[in-house]
Amino acid sequence: MSPHYHFIINPVAGSGHAKIVWPKLRQILQTRNISYSFDESRYPGHTEKLCRQYALNHPQAVIVLLGGDGTLHEAVNGLHKKTKVSATLAYIPCGSGNDFARGLSIPADPVKALDKILAAKAPRLVDIGHYTEKFRNESAFFTNNIGIGFDAQIVYLTNHSPLKKWLNKYHLGFLSYAALFFKALKKQPTFKLEVTSPKGHQVFEQAFLCTTTNHPYFGGGVNLMPTAKINDGNLDLVVIEKKRTWPFLRLFLLMILPGHFHIFSRRVHHLQAPKLKLTVSSAEHGQADGEEMGTKPFEISFSINQQAFLY
Repeated sequence: MSPHYHFIINPVAGSGHAKIVWPKLRQILQTRNISYSFDESRYPGHTEKLCRQYALNHPQAVIVLLGGDGTLHEAVNGLHKKTKVSATLAYIPCGSGNDFARGLSIPADPVKALDKILAAKAPRLVDIGHYTEKFRNESAFFTNNIGIGFDAQIVYLTNHSPLKKWLNKYHLGFLSYAALFFKALKKQPTFKLEVTSPKGHQVFEQAFLCTTTNHPYFGGGVNLMPTAKINDGNLDLVVIEKKRTWPFLRLFLLMILPGHFHIFSRRVHHLQAPKLKLTVSSAEHGQADGEEMGTKPFEISFSINQQAFLY
């Protein structure tokens, strides 16, 4: 027997992309006699509430999210914050970055993504990260990555720039990160980072980018750590140090080109572990799945949980 699919649509994701594609997907569902229902999120944080409430009332249904990485971030937190609610999620990417979709090889075309969901035999467990930030007593879950430093600086500049909204109108939102690259490069200082893991204690005096990631991608498609896997029970920490600007530019160019040669640089440090603790005493920008965490010192601990996905 086929499951019931409940769609949660974020109408503002990708400057309205989810709202545009939904009528076409709905027609496909009706043509195929698929059992479905739907809700629209109406404000920030609404997806979190909708997802939790529907899962509590309909534990056997598949909750399908139409939105971006931020929509997915809310849904996962709705299911896992406080007491965990068991539910199966599915995801049709309609945002500007869509890094989680890349990490799971979910098609960018919404129709193809829907076809893949409907054809899936059974849900699969994938890793999701959990973090606790001591200074502000914050605790939440993430599907993509947590960044401190350069990538979070880009997120901050992007979210406070009209450029992202303009590019999203033409479904080019991923370019907003690239467009603000040089501004972030100028504004972001290096900082001292302390890392504690089951493998020991490390100190980086000139950290510039610090990303704890669940899969290879960040920043709208940049393959930061090709060996990261979304179902191996580990998180991947990537720290990039910067002493001078030009070597960093060359390194970042290698990052976006085929071949993944950036991972061999002595300025790129990689650590894989199921648990991590990061300490940054200076006030730096932070981001969680592309959402701002504020500018502050960090003492943040990470661990791994799992979530069922149909894809």
